[in-house]
Formats: sequence, structure tokens, C-alpha cells
Amino acid sequence: MTSPTSPLRMPGRLRAALVFVFLQALLNGILGIFAQLEIARWQDHGQDPAGVLYLVEFLSYIFAAGLLASGIAILVGYDWGRWAMLACEVLSAIGGLINLVSGSPQALLGLVLAGLVVTTLFQEQVKAWFEAKAAQRRAGPAPQPGTTI
Repeated sequence: MTSPTSPLRMPGRLRAALVFVFLQALLNGILGIFAQLEIARWQDHGQDPAGVLYLVEFLSYIFAAGLLASGIAILVGYDWGRWAMLACEVLSAIGGLINLVSGSPQALLGLVLAGLVVTTLFQEQVKAWFEAKAAQRRAGPAPQPGTTI
């Protein structure tokens, strides 16, 4: 027999998806650092860096911050984090499709991960967890034993 899990316990698939999201945030941050180093290298050699490097740097940091913020919001149980993460993942998937069409087959991995995260965010068990967390916040903290109301 399986015992029902507590509605306040984060579903396992959501935990796994968050691991992928935090990995994405880390990789985006690293990509931003590499772009920043490449810009500095160009400038050290007296060259004007390509404008696309600035765009890559900016977008990498924005996506890293967005994924990190939405991941933390989800860890705490705020539903708005789910929607922010959805926006980041959809934009990431669009970028992955562009990369795939332009001949970069490794973009397929990013598309698969984005698909897994997005489908996880809309599972019934995950939605129920967010609703339970919201109900818990509305109810307020439970009184501590030995205190009077």
C-alpha cells in the first residue's frame, strides 16, 4: 500500500525540474561570463567587439537571474514563480528552435529540458501543491505549543 503524501510536500517531479532549472541558471551565468571575457579580450587587442557578444552577455545574465528568481519563488511555494519560469522556458525554447534550425543539434537537449520543465509546471499534483502552499500562507503560522491566543 502507498500512503498519501502530504499536500505540503513538494512533488518529486517538481524537485527534479528545479534541479534542471538551477543547472540552466548556472550555465546561463557561465555563458555570460564567457561572453564578458571575450568582449574584454577583443577590447584588449584594440578591436571593437561584435554587438552580438553584448546581446549574448545581457541575455545570459537576464535568463540566469530570471530562472534563479523563479526557482526560488517556486521553492517557497509562490505561484507567480511558476509563470515567470514558464516565460523563461518558452523564450529559451524559441532560442533553442532557432539554434536547431541553424544547424546546432545540441540545442535539442535544451528543448527537451524546457519541455520537461513546462509540462511539470502544469501537472495536477504540482498545481495542487501550489494551492496548498497558498492556503497555508492565508491561514498564517500555526500557534506554538504553550502559547495563548
